[in-house]
Amino acid sequence: MPSTSPGAPTTFAQVLPGAPTAALQALATLLFRHKRYVAYTSGCQLSILSSPTTLVQALTFPEALVSIAADSHTGKLIVAGKRNVYVLEPATEGWARVWWERTLALRRQDVGDEARCLNWGSEGEVLVGGSRQLSLFSTLSSSRTSSPAASPVDGEAVEGRTPLWAKSVASPLQYAAFSPSASLIATCGVYDRLVKIWRRLSFEEGLFDHTYLSHPGSVTHLEWRPLSEHVAERRGSGISGRQEEDAEVLYTMANDGKLRVWRTVGLHDLDILTLHTVVDLVSAIPPSLTLPPNGTRQNAKPTRYAFTIPSDNFCGAVTAVTRRPRAGKVSHSLEHLKEVASKTPDVVVTMDAHGHMSAWGLQSIGHKRRPGTPGSKEAFHITHAEGLSLELLEHTNATYQAWFDGASFHILAHGFAGVVNWWQGDVETFFSPSAAGPERLANVAAWSGHSTNVTDLRTTNGGTRLLSRSNDGDIVCWNRTAEGQLRRAATSHNASVWEATEELEKVELEFHAETGLDSPILRAANTEVAALASSNGKQLVIVDLQAGYVEHRETFVEHIRHLRCSSSAPTQNFLAVGFDDSVNILVQGRYEPDDAMATWLTVKKILITDLGVSVLAVEWLRDGALALALGNGIALSDNSVIVEHMNTALQQTLNLESTEVAVVALPELARQLKQPLPVWHPSFLSQLVRHGKLPTALDLLPKILAKLKFWSEGEELSPLLGQSPEEVMSDSRQQGPLSKDLVDDLREQLEEKRLPAISVANQKQLGRVVEALAYVAEHIGGLDKHALCYLFNWKLQLLHMAEDEAKPINAQPNTLSHPSEKPRLPQMHWREIAFAYHSTTQQPLLDILTLHYDNKLTWDITRSLGITAWLADKEALEQVLESLAQSAYRQSSPPDPSSAALYFLALHKKSTLMGLWRIATWHREQRSTLNFLKRDFSLPESRTAAKKNAYALMGKRRFEYAAAFFLLADDAASAVSLLAGQCDDTMLAIAVARLYGGDGSPVVRKLLEDRLMPRATTDGDRWLMSWCNAVLLQRQEAAQALVQPLEGIRISLQDDPATLVLYRDLRKSSSKYEYEALLRAARILRRTGIWLLALNLIRTWEFRHDTGSGLQPEQRTEVNVTNGVTSEPPSVLDDYTQPSAAANEGNNSMLDSFASPEPVLDEKAAREAKAAELLKKLKAKKQGPPIMNAKKPEPTQFKEPDSNSLLDSFGF
Repeated sequence: MPSTSPGAPTTFAQVLPGAPTAALQALATLLFRHKRYVAYTSGCQLSILSSPTTLVQALTFPEALVSIAADSHTGKLIVAGKRNVYVLEPATEGWARVWWERTLALRRQDVGDEARCLNWGSEGEVLVGGSRQLSLFSTLSSSRTSSPAASPVDGEAVEGRTPLWAKSVASPLQYAAFSPSASLIATCGVYDRLVKIWRRLSFEEGLFDHTYLSHPGSVTHLEWRPLSEHVAERRGSGISGRQEEDAEVLYTMANDGKLRVWRTVGLHDLDILTLHTVVDLVSAIPPSLTLPPNGTRQNAKPTRYAFTIPSDNFCGAVTAVTRRPRAGKVSHSLEHLKEVASKTPDVVVTMDAHGHMSAWGLQSIGHKRRPGTPGSKEAFHITHAEGLSLELLEHTNATYQAWFDGASFHILAHGFAGVVNWWQGDVETFFSPSAAGPERLANVAAWSGHSTNVTDLRTTNGGTRLLSRSNDGDIVCWNRTAEGQLRRAATSHNASVWEATEELEKVELEFHAETGLDSPILRAANTEVAALASSNGKQLVIVDLQAGYVEHRETFVEHIRHLRCSSSAPTQNFLAVGFDDSVNILVQGRYEPDDAMATWLTVKKILITDLGVSVLAVEWLRDGALALALGNGIALSDNSVIVEHMNTALQQTLNLESTEVAVVALPELARQLKQPLPVWHPSFLSQLVRHGKLPTALDLLPKILAKLKFWSEGEELSPLLGQSPEEVMSDSRQQGPLSKDLVDDLREQLEEKRLPAISVANQKQLGRVVEALAYVAEHIGGLDKHALCYLFNWKLQLLHMAEDEAKPINAQPNTLSHPSEKPRLPQMHWREIAFAYHSTTQQPLLDILTLHYDNKLTWDITRSLGITAWLADKEALEQVLESLAQSAYRQSSPPDPSSAALYFLALHKKSTLMGLWRIATWHREQRSTLNFLKRDFSLPESRTAAKKNAYALMGKRRFEYAAAFFLLADDAASAVSLLAGQCDDTMLAIAVARLYGGDGSPVVRKLLEDRLMPRATTDGDRWLMSWCNAVLLQRQEAAQALVQPLEGIRISLQDDPATLVLYRDLRKSSSKYEYEALLRAARILRRTGIWLLALNLIRTWEFRHDTGSGLQPEQRTEVNVTNGVTSEPPSVLDDYTQPSAAANEGNNSMLDSFASPEPVLDEKAAREAKAAELLKKLKAKKQGPPIMNAKKPEPTQFKEPDSNSLLDSFGF
């Protein structure tokens, strides 16, 4: 296994590695490096675990496994299928990491021999008992007889070994075991009554003498008692030379219900083993009055199970119990244990299938001394109990293994019904003479699963029951216990059971939006969200099914194998994304208006790296736990999320960074992520400004300060500052700037205290928002709400950039500075541009911006601020462009008239440009350019010459200068196309088009309709689309674009709720899309966490009824635009009836002040068009079939929806 794993495997809440093989040697334990490991076989899989819930490794073999044996001295394992036997050696990394690798393949001489049992001997010897032979192998490297021959096993090169000797057997072996000294071998066949003892006469050759141990019935179990831990010490100290070593003891059980103890005798005795004592396991447990009569057969023996505990292990556990602090209390159970341990007994624990247990002690069975002590051979009683959870089906085969870990007692029971149970208890309680049965042991694991790979998982019964299906078609039903554990309820081969669950799980993924994925290969959905994986399996897309938004898009390096959605409550969703060796759990959060945090957050990663199995399926359970199909089994990951593994910003937002909370339940985490934002959150204050509620935002600042002055970290702080929603959203503040003391005090509080429910980054942003609000408050009397919104966002960007520039840069000592680098500039979005375009205070806003830049506007500044797009007054725009022309002219030394040519020609000031060229005697192009400008460009030949020069300049990549020559040729369309295309300067193209032709001109219309409006449609940019319609003097279309539904791929940022603010000012009457747009805006505000603003929007919205003064179809005619300045026509909006002053307050626009070409009105053509339209409607009415008892259609006048229906849609 590779040692460079990305992370340690996850510890699961429950592990079900697979159904254990129904064989006597399917389970083994070993103590390696002071840690207990349990290994068992399941089909072709070997599972190794270190605790009830920790899977260390799972190895897959090419055939079903039938036996396993472990060697605690070396940590090696041997596993056998019927044809092949493999040796696995431990590999380590550090002290904690251990895994096993296949190193040897043991090849038997008889290819028809099927392996049945395994055992470790001394010095790396392996005994393989088969159906035909008993074979002995050596795993030591010194035992090679020739060069190692490697053979591939599952892609690994494994050395092959042949046996040292092989002996034929009369019948298939059921047991074959070395004695602890490896001098004896005990074998027994299936249903044999004789146990054959092989005494080795030579350790180099296969020479033996034999004896047989007779039993009255079939032998069901045999095992050797391990030697005392001090035997090896005595062997090395020479003590064993003065006396004989301890006897070797063999335990056998037969179907007569008795345990027989055999022990070796002296070297000079005739017998190899002699019977020491017999323990009647049936009579050891007295019959219970609560049990029904035993079976129907009169002579049938009751079922008994038993396991033995060596005296060294038992006495060591008693010693550990006595060392525990008692606080002066007397324990009768402890005194009883001390008395038992004083006899140094081996302990025999016998049980039945109904929870009855009895423990007995055997004295001195492994010692040479005191054989003649009176009663020393008889078993003595230790304890008896009823009501243990050790219940099995009557007459079910089972094997047991037990060990002590300090004062803890562990029992493993392998039931042949397909379960390995792990029980754990306290030594003092288990062997107590008076403890109740249920208190003695607790079941900590019930390992089960399938015998082949699990291919799919499904839930039924509301997520409380799990179904698993394997390769061979087996379907297992798992129930959840009260503790959240899975317990196998039934097994079925009926495919209809699975088909029924598939019908319940089918969800039609009818998306209302495209996802941008071609032929997604995986889909998962619930009622609210859907997840899809791309055809290459590396891109994930999550879609909101209700609104159609693409909420998350992520690309992975690994292939996505599995997707599963779940929900703990409405709007509380999470997703499992499964890969080959890991699973990511994502939780749905809030929409972040400024992309400060992703909508879907990865809060947990489940790793199975280096476990040897892959994730084959995943499925959610009801409480947020996740079941994973791993090989033949299932692993259950609980619903807890470790806090320290979360993103730091997420910890801070949830107030978990400085708390003692270690884990958070996944449903609770999903709930907290959807909580409304507190009023001090910077997003809340920013949205107030964007929705025209600047006074409300300013009114909150002194309230926040008043609370913070008397608040300490760790105390509760009300999200509404102790106010009602109406008080928070009230607008009671008098206009005027904020006091400097208030701003300074609030800044000081934010620097000293960490506010709850926001991250550190949010708190820094809050400080910038406070500064921006204080700045905007100084201009609240001179700017309208649209200009204030623009100014607020501009100032906020300035503060953010200033803070970034102030951060220390880890520069190298010899790093050269670059003072010539251009400073960063705020980049104003089309939202701010659209607001500023409809502002009635554009000139004061322009003065504020110009003053900030020391009255030196450059083109970079003008472009980033979008001035040429939002400045509607033509004279003001001309002044800006003339200033830019002068700046461009003087930007080089000596001045260069070619740099200013485009600006002057756009302003139709060719004479000014000629004057600059006359004095530019230093310019090498002065003479030729001056002579060319003297031409009359109203003549076709002069325009042709100008175009040729433009194309020549394009070949030299002087695109802006080429655009100037296109203007000389009166080809403004080519000039604008060149600026927007090759120059990629949309703002410059807009400036030239608007100044050269005027708003509504063919040049402007071509630029907008051919470039910007298609871009707005593709990008889903409502602001850009609205601005384009406004520039084209289409006010109602500009309003319509703000609420009309978008098509194609959509994200929540495209449906900005602030569009309703501008829409309310532009509308003449309510649009048919207005109702849905209002619901959409409220939904997004709620998903953003700004519930108060969503509620306020719904409550205060008024639908405007159609007054019959709607827009008439616009008449477009060609306009003859010359190289001169056209006269300004009246706006098409001037002909419409204006609403009352109260209804239209604040809705004034500066569209009418901008020049546009005068349309040529053809009254006759207009009348003919109107008559044709009426005739078309009459024909359609006549052709339509009559409808009997048809319901009268609703009037076309807009009907305002009931306010309650709006509030009910959002749970307000």
